[in-house]
Amino acid sequence: MKTQWNLQPFSLELGHLWDIRSGIRVEQDYQTKLAQAWDQFLHKSKTNQIGFFDWPLPEHSDQVEELKELAQKLRKGFQGAICMGIGGSYLGPMALQEILNPLPLEQDFQVQWISNADSAPIARAKKNIQSKKCLAVVISKSGGTTETLAAWFHLSPHFSKDSVVVITDPNHGELRRLSQREGWYALPVPPTVGGRFSVLTAVGLFPLALQGIAVSELIEGAKHMRDVLMGSPTLENPALWYAYSKFLWDKQGNSIQYLMPYDTRMKLLSDWYVQLWAESLGKKELDSGNSVGPNPVSALGTSDQHSLLQLFKEGPRKRIIGFLTAEDPESPQVGTPAFSSPDFEYLTHRTFSELNLLASQATEESLHLGEVPTYRFSLPRLSPFNLGAFIFFQETACALAGELYKVNAFDQPGVEETKKILKSKLTAKP
Repeated sequence: MKTQWNLQPFSLELGHLWDIRSGIRVEQDYQTKLAQAWDQFLHKSKTNQIGFFDWPLPEHSDQVEELKELAQKLRKGFQGAICMGIGGSYLGPMALQEILNPLPLEQDFQVQWISNADSAPIARAKKNIQSKKCLAVVISKSGGTTETLAAWFHLSPHFSKDSVVVITDPNHGELRRLSQREGWYALPVPPTVGGRFSVLTAVGLFPLALQGIAVSELIEGAKHMRDVLMGSPTLENPALWYAYSKFLWDKQGNSIQYLMPYDTRMKLLSDWYVQLWAESLGKKELDSGNSVGPNPVSALGTSDQHSLLQLFKEGPRKRIIGFLTAEDPESPQVGTPAFSSPDFEYLTHRTFSELNLLASQATEESLHLGEVPTYRFSLPRLSPFNLGAFIFFQETACALAGELYKVNAFDQPGVEETKKILKSKLTAKP
């Protein structure tokens, strides 16, 4: 059984999920189950029931070029953008922005996001609009997301029609209707790509392209990962084994499943992982109607390590811990302090990236000694290519987990019900 993959964009180590004495074992029919999950997933892709898996293919390159050209055009006439979106229309794009453009210079194209529609980000947006010439970028797959529309309605008087870009369904929804009537720029969200799977479409690529980020490299990374997964024998497919390992631990009672990056820039990426796996898999099983699904959680090393490790190590055995690290060639060295500290001189020749990596390894080793299941993703660097591959891998693995759980990974009936209740409250007469 294969548990380690050294892929170009990242390596994946699952061995510590399988070598625990009281841990998981393959099911008697695991070969059939894995083959069926892969075949069912491919069938949904080939019959156009889902679109994210084929999005990196060359037939979609025209749409990528279109959004790149629009971004390049608008970068010349504007100094920044106010991007409005929530959930899948925010987390993925903002996560990549935090990694690929963490410290924009004052003269760079500035992008502010409004997700929670509360007073602080609205006030900040107004301040930005007053100080620089800004675009409005309004993102909603359905075209009718309450929080996004509320933010846009409030800020819309500050924008002319040639400073508005909407990213929404190509044919339906209020945003599509308004864009056609008002003459705004409009980019499509592919109808078969759900919001939380849409990071590598215009939803994420356009805001990143506005900032001059090489979005074609994100797509190249996704395409590379697609080729890797399609070329892997079913029983050696890393996305399938990742999904299956987590599925078995959930069945064994370890439903709390952490992803713990050891770089502050990746914190929102782990939050995106939480939405992807929670909203896709927390469902009622199609056959039995029983509630199923893991409980994904985000934590940040080393900050959360200092608050959670005691629980991980000696608390109830209900969780698995995933480590996510990336090499950083630009990380500064700790260096010699302005005072004498002989007992800690061993710190001075290390980089901060090395400190984080060694801290993650020490934590993983300690947890392994305590029979706590762990796994690890390691990226050689935080490049667009590697991140595109990682995102595509997580999306595919999550979709495959949906086949194992026997749920529809691409709907969100619980969310839709909440939206209906909220609308009824908003439309109720006082």
